[in-house]
Amino acid sequence: MKQEGLKFFTDTYLTSFGLLIFFLFFIGVMVWIYRKSSVNLYQRMEQLPLQDGE
Repeated sequence: MKQEGLKFFTDTYLTSFGLLIFFLFFIGVMVWIYRKSSVNLYQRMEQLPLQDGE
């Protein structure tokens, strides 16, 4: 069985650039989720299913 799928990825700089973009996006999402100012929002959101209908 040959590995023919990778033969089209000959531009290693484009592949590396794409990996860098997705990695930076992932890090950005992690920073956005775990920032200090969002603690109050998440505490409010975790209580929503427990509240009676308003």
